[in-house]
Amino acid sequence: MKKITAALGVAALALSLGVAAAPAASAQSSSLCNYTNSEPVLHRGSSGIAVKQLQCELHYAMSGSNLTRDGSFGPATEADVVRFQQCAGLTVDASVGPNTWAALDYWTTAPDYVC
Repeated sequence: MKKITAALGVAALALSLGVAAAPAASAQSSSLCNYTNSEPVLHRGSSGIAVKQLQCELHYAMSGSNLTRDGSFGPATEADVVRFQQCAGLTVDASVGPNTWAALDYWTTAPDYVC
């Protein structure tokens, strides 16, 4: 709860100064999920090791995410990506690009879930 209150305070300050606040981009993926450090743009129909990384990070970033880490970006993965983007205040487009990866990298290791 402290983390959320602090984050809201920082976001409010940034907005009052006209600065957009976002989690710092990470050059590496979470240490909890070690499938790959590659963070390509992913969307429904994508497959491979980067999708497994995505599925793992979604598991640790959100409560109730029970994705099978099968490397296939299908309807269940898409639904979790949309839910994550909504909770993280990102543009909801069901595509995983740099902003979604950066937020996932942050929330995967945060002490609380994004939602």
